[in-house]
Amino acid sequence: MDVIKKDIMKKILYMIFAAVLLMAGCEKKETPKTAEELICGQWHSTADTEMRDIYSEFTSDGKFELYQQIGEGAYRLYRGTWSMESSVISGMYNDGNPWAASYEVTFSGKTMTWKSKNEAGETSRYGLVDEIPQEVKENCIVVVKAENMDISPLF
Repeated sequence: MDVIKKDIMKKILYMIFAAVLLMAGCEKKETPKTAEELICGQWHSTADTEMRDIYSEFTSDGKFELYQQIGEGAYRLYRGTWSMESSVISGMYNDGNPWAASYEVTFSGKTMTWKSKNEAGETSRYGLVDEIPQEVKENCIVVVKAENMDISPLF
């Protein structure tokens, strides 16, 4: 009888040990996302200024939309393409004009910081948002050729 109890106890211990090993081996280890993956989404400028308001969206196919409001005016929509090498982003508007600068991009949680790579060295911060407000999208002025506008984009 004792031999049978010992065999049963050994089997139970082996099963518990096997279950613990299986659970430990099944832990998901997240691979850190690249800057190219982190930037994809919708962002809102967190600048402490009433002079401008910016929403932007970056998609995984390398396209962007920039909704920019200066002062009290309407939002202007600029479209184009972006690319990133390491953590430096650059882009081109649909009218063929490049962005004013390339930017070093860093991420901290749901905040993205851009520092221009030109002599100005300007810094901009953006917070990740669930979506760009519908009223911004519906009431914007679509810019086809930036050089003919009285306001140029901030990228």
